[in-house]
Amino acid sequence: MMRHCWSRARMNPRGLKPAARRSVELSLIVAAMGALAGCGSLSAAPGRTAGQEADGPWWMQETALTRDGKLDLKSQPWWPQAAALAVGESFTVPDGSGSGVMLIRREALTRGNRRFEAIVWIIDDDADGSTRSGGDVDSDCYVVDWDCDGVVDRMVDYIDNDGDDDADEMDIRYFTNGELRSVWCGIDLDDDNHMWDLEAYEYSHNFFRSDPYGNEMIYMNKFDPERGEWVPISECPFAFWDTDGDGYSEITIRISASPLSFDPSTDPDYANDAARYRGQWQPDMQHMGVSNVRYSFDVDNLSGPEFPLHYDFGFNLVGSVPYQVSGMRHYNPRRRPPQVTCVIPHDKLRRWSDHYPARETGFSWHENHDDTIAIGDAPDPKLDFRWEGVFWIWERRFMENTGGPNQKYNVRREWSGKPSKIRELYYSPVDRRLHLYGAEEGWIQIGHFSGLGEIGEVRMFDTNDNGFFDRWEVYLGDSVLPVRVSTICDDVQPRMKFDYDAVCRLHNEQVIPAALEAGRKLAQAMVAVRAFDVPDGLTRAAQEGPPAYRRYAQDVAVELHYQDLRRHYLERANAVLRNAKMNDLRTLNAKQRAGGVNSQTAWQLVRVLEKLDVAYGQGDTDAAIGLLQELETIKKLFD
Repeated sequence: MMRHCWSRARMNPRGLKPAARRSVELSLIVAAMGALAGCGSLSAAPGRTAGQEADGPWWMQETALTRDGKLDLKSQPWWPQAAALAVGESFTVPDGSGSGVMLIRREALTRGNRRFEAIVWIIDDDADGSTRSGGDVDSDCYVVDWDCDGVVDRMVDYIDNDGDDDADEMDIRYFTNGELRSVWCGIDLDDDNHMWDLEAYEYSHNFFRSDPYGNEMIYMNKFDPERGEWVPISECPFAFWDTDGDGYSEITIRISASPLSFDPSTDPDYANDAARYRGQWQPDMQHMGVSNVRYSFDVDNLSGPEFPLHYDFGFNLVGSVPYQVSGMRHYNPRRRPPQVTCVIPHDKLRRWSDHYPARETGFSWHENHDDTIAIGDAPDPKLDFRWEGVFWIWERRFMENTGGPNQKYNVRREWSGKPSKIRELYYSPVDRRLHLYGAEEGWIQIGHFSGLGEIGEVRMFDTNDNGFFDRWEVYLGDSVLPVRVSTICDDVQPRMKFDYDAVCRLHNEQVIPAALEAGRKLAQAMVAVRAFDVPDGLTRAAQEGPPAYRRYAQDVAVELHYQDLRRHYLERANAVLRNAKMNDLRTLNAKQRAGGVNSQTAWQLVRVLEKLDVAYGQGDTDAAIGLLQELETIKKLFD
């Protein structure tokens, strides 16, 4: 219910008439158009720091902070009336100059399982009368006091930069005991009027309902109470690119900002630690660096309405460089002080990440889904993707600031401990896949997709340290020994400097079609030798879904079929060899030796299987099919 209007007389501190104030605001907007470069002290940039709101327009003055970022509602003349409100009641307050009207109301809020009441102070920055209908989301600011104790907890500020009545930027400021600690910023680069999803006037922690789609950027800054300024911290930024203009992102990058001196042994996930970015200011925060870059891509071009957030692979880059990038000081004259935030610009971030000096590199390729974990926001497995992309897992090789949640199964992991400033890939004919050049080791745990259980694991190694995998080990079930080991001598392949468009073309136009055809031919040749009952789930997975997923299921089915075939005929050959009497060939003529079951034909079967294992293991499809045809002739003696 709306209660009476509470009014007061308050002079404009600068004595400016409305026209003069508009002139000042216009000059600020013009100043914002100047390009900012360099990475020195933020105080060198234009704009106001905390405590300088008195030099701004009326709405900026209303929410003035102290230099160290404090905001006390109990000092407001209207506070006693606000404290007396019941839930659902409200009243309006005109500003002293008469330029706008503010709304004070009491609300019942829910945050998770917690229910509480809050005083919400709404400031109509553009004086469009929005507070008369409860406020809008283009140029209004919401100051929120949880528990109605006069202590500010959150501030949500919608900023319309171009005057089109929808927000282009959005701040969610977090206070602790009335002291400003951090801010989540959003920039709506595709102008779809969608940024943060809120619950109780803060980020709901469900970014699926926010905007990881299209062109977008979010980032966090930490408030420095000593200088009254923002510094980068945590996810700064998380950025998204829609490369084909369909409204869905194909590339995403997350930068982890941490103090250059942070210790990963005590702070393994510093950039995701709320105790850090919402905690007390620490001296080491004056020297922030980039400690991790997560860089993910949609390679098969499926990201769209049917497969949103469909990222195929990503780099996880760990290093330590100062957070200093040209243009990182983002000044907005319509932002409440501090007006300068710190973030690597969206139009520079991809190139900067391409050359990030990584101390070590993780490479993750999403081959299929993992039924053991729900990582997305939809019950349909084909929609079970992370908006953050494809990134590393805290297993086998620790990499700090990696984050989660993640898939364990059906994601290929490759790791390099070699420092690098560029990312390079290569194609291996052994498994017909793209790999990270320089990776020393890799693995993929197979199973738990399409209703299947655990199947096994493939491990990859670079045994001669030349940057290419030359040894593959295949494990099935709970066997402690590999069922297949494949090595190659001439393992050097052409390298390609990472280029997104080139990788997409190579993968989609050459790698996947060739792999599907090779798998089909191998399966057909093996069926002619020995039939195999492929598990139903695997059969379905090889026939449904995206081509890359079908290829993965086909690879697994072919491997299981191959192992069954090889084991079957080795058992028969070995049984003959174990039971053969000494000199068993002496009494046989040539026709009998070649046409019967004896040590000679058993050994011939072993030799064909050995050659087949080499050809199959090295990815030589034609040679493997030829040997399967040869095996088809010999095996008739043993079946």
